Amino acid sequence: MAIATSLINRATIDGVKKLEKCNPPVSRLFDNLSEYGDLILVGGAVRDFAYQRKPRDLDIIVDSDFESFDNALKNFTYKKNRFDGYKVLINDLELDIWSIQNNWAFREKILKPNVKNIPQGAFYNFDSISINLNTGDVYADDFIKSIRERKLDITLNEDYISLNPSPEVNIVRAFVIKKYWGLNFSNKVSYYINEWLSKVEKPYELLKNAEVKHYGFKKLNNEDYKVLF
Repeated sequence: MAIATSLINRATIDGVKKLEKCNPPVSRLFDNLSEYGDLILVGGAVRDFAYQRKPRDLDIIVDSDFESFDNALKNFTYKKNRFDGYKVLINDLELDIWSIQNNWAFREKILKPNVKNIPQGAFYNFDSISINLNTGDVYADDFIKSIRERKLDITLNEDYISLNPSPEVNIVRAFVIKKYWGLNFSNKVSYYINEWLSKVEKPYELLKNAEVKHYGFKKLNNEDYKVLF
């Protein structure tokens, strides 16, 4: 576990440095935001850096008591996103930025708001990965376990699963992860999908729309969806 964590640290820090060097406005943005608190890079971007891939976007949580970062963003193109976060566009890179106070799992009081708990608020273990860009600390035990065991599982306690506001996206992502990463579904994931299917009309249309909205393009084909119906 320690070796895998150190590799994630090294690859991510190197990747972020290269990104800042090639895209100086990103470096300026990070400097501005760091005045409020440590920057925690979460989810897919950390995974991409770890596997030497270029991330399509960055999700950053600022460990700060402040919820507004308008002053840090005044020279950037941005708009407010869901849950009072910010979507910033720098050249071809999108960054979603939140205060730790506005992290979904913390706002719902599922977990206490601290940096170590951020990965535990991810819906899937596959997304339970983060790194503090200021200190280099990596939190990725559940992610590493998901890769080693080739199993996709839901991180949240069963009492809180229904609170997640994006079931269609969660299900689409489950099939994308299965297709591109070869992870099998846990019983918890299978039950979640079947439960959703039993409650909605026209699930195929809902999932296709969620797929395009989330990814911007189709990553699954009709055959991938057939196992659902």
